[in-house]
Amino acid sequence: MSEGYSQFSESTESAGLNGYFRATRTATWGFLMALPLVILYEVGIVWVNMGQPGMIRISSEGILKSIFLGFGLTHEPLLLVGISLIVGIGILVRERKKNVRFSFRYPGLMILESSVYAIGLAFFASGVTQLLTTTLTIVQAGEPEGLAMKLVLSLGAGIYEELLFRVLLVGGLFLVLRKIFPNKRIIMYAIAAVVGAASFSAVHHLGSLGDPWELDIFLYRMISGLIFNVIFLVRGFAVVSWVHALYDVMVVTGFFSLFQAA
Repeated sequence: MSEGYSQFSESTESAGLNGYFRATRTATWGFLMALPLVILYEVGIVWVNMGQPGMIRISSEGILKSIFLGFGLTHEPLLLVGISLIVGIGILVRERKKNVRFSFRYPGLMILESSVYAIGLAFFASGVTQLLTTTLTIVQAGEPEGLAMKLVLSLGAGIYEELLFRVLLVGGLFLVLRKIFPNKRIIMYAIAAVVGAASFSAVHHLGSLGDPWELDIFLYRMISGLIFNVIFLVRGFAVVSWVHALYDVMVVTGFFSLFQAA
């Protein structure tokens, strides 16, 4: 009797875990988990820019807006928010027949999972970079002063950089390459991932707020971009957005320096 109950409990727990991974990879959960990041970023960016001579926002947001402006859309401050809501509602309608599972435990589990990946990403990327260059000096010269500003921009990076580089660039390039070479899906995705990661790293060195050019910094961010691509492919947009946002928060708050001190 007790043995049968034990087997039933294990199978139920396994089914629950599998259900969690299946559900949280869907576009529905991608939208639901992206929504709080968007809201926090948009509210926070207005707050931290109060009294500033100009509006400082995440650079990838500006690139995305430029893309949409190229299609004749007007330059509205909440343009991306409106588009995100429209796309999100479309996703919910489209996937309602898939019977996507909802649980109040999932958001907490996803944030916990993303935190683990964010810490692992930092140590893996820094380790590989040091093997390739023998040194790693991550600097943040030129970034806006103030912890509040950096925290808000970290949340924006989780959303807008992932939309730009993972969804549009890597996803779009993969679709184009797959049309040209339909029988080489893995190779084409690998090419798209490398191009996307290199572009992701390079954009951080552009503009007046960009980092100065250093090979170790470029490689570190490129390796991080490749890891983001893997997380996006395996776990979906929801998790990779939170991994990116939480990783940036850990960087700007000095979280990783605790490990260095130890």
